[in-house]
Amino acid sequence: RLTSSSPAASLQPSAVGVRAASASTMGGHTSGNDPADYMASCAVLGALVMLSAAGANVKPFLTLTDRKSWAWEVTAFGFFLKVAQDNKEKVRGMYWAKALVTTGIAAFGGGFLAPLLVGHSPVPLMEEAFAWMLITAWFLTNHANFISDGLTLMMSQSIGSALFKVFFNIFKTQQMVGSIELASKAIAAEDMLPHSAYFPQAVAGPLICGFLGGCGGMFLPFDTGLKPIEDGRTWNVRAAFICPVIYFVATRYFQCDLLDAKMGICLFRMVGDLFPGPRDEVLRAVTSLLYKGTNVRSSPAVVVPVNKV
Repeated sequence: RLTSSSPAASLQPSAVGVRAASASTMGGHTSGNDPADYMASCAVLGALVMLSAAGANVKPFLTLTDRKSWAWEVTAFGFFLKVAQDNKEKVRGMYWAKALVTTGIAAFGGGFLAPLLVGHSPVPLMEEAFAWMLITAWFLTNHANFISDGLTLMMSQSIGSALFKVFFNIFKTQQMVGSIELASKAIAAEDMLPHSAYFPQAVAGPLICGFLGGCGGMFLPFDTGLKPIEDGRTWNVRAAFICPVIYFVATRYFQCDLLDAKMGICLFRMVGDLFPGPRDEVLRAVTSLLYKGTNVRSSPAVVVPVNKV
């Protein structure tokens, strides 16, 4: 038996230390002030730029349309690994079925809500590989002993965190764009009810579905309420609002190519996720002008309780 003072014990990997690293970083890039995070983010983006400059076609990778190589499978599985890791502390101690469902909600929530709004089959039911990827990622992250600790350690490092954030944003963009296009086609094909007499094409429906595709899982289970949008400062919520608007305007009113627009909002999400400090400064300046110009409240009202005499 090894004691804490024995030389051999000091060489054993500490699961507690790995868990502490996971809890303190939650995948890295939390504060946005660590130079190592910025260097890793620049390295990842720089690699994409260099590949593009060298003649490699990065559009199929960024738009999740490359089915000739293993890029599609690696990206999708990387997304599920990151989601499972981000929810590792949340599901710790839960009964296995509840833990798996909780992780599935985080990964697929928007992918279920958006199609159901327009009466279509959710994407996870159409592409069965996603379900098995999720189960495998959940097991490897939570119950595979040294593999689980290795994944936690890898994603707590700057370069590992940046890489998995690339996978995450590519897949999230796919969910948003898929929800927008699905809603647009479903509403246009609807013949049970009359269409709007004032708008030649649906706008609100596709944008709502795109928003849910980007962050719908944050509202599930339904007892969560509207907490994700209480202060409007969560990046996933902001990106899920901004990106569908950019994509819809670019493709419908400026005739931008669908894949070009999809790649554009993917890069927008990715850069915002990799560089949280500059992102927040820019958004703070833009939103402050909007709030002043529209007189909309910029933060929740603080209610001070008054003791009745």
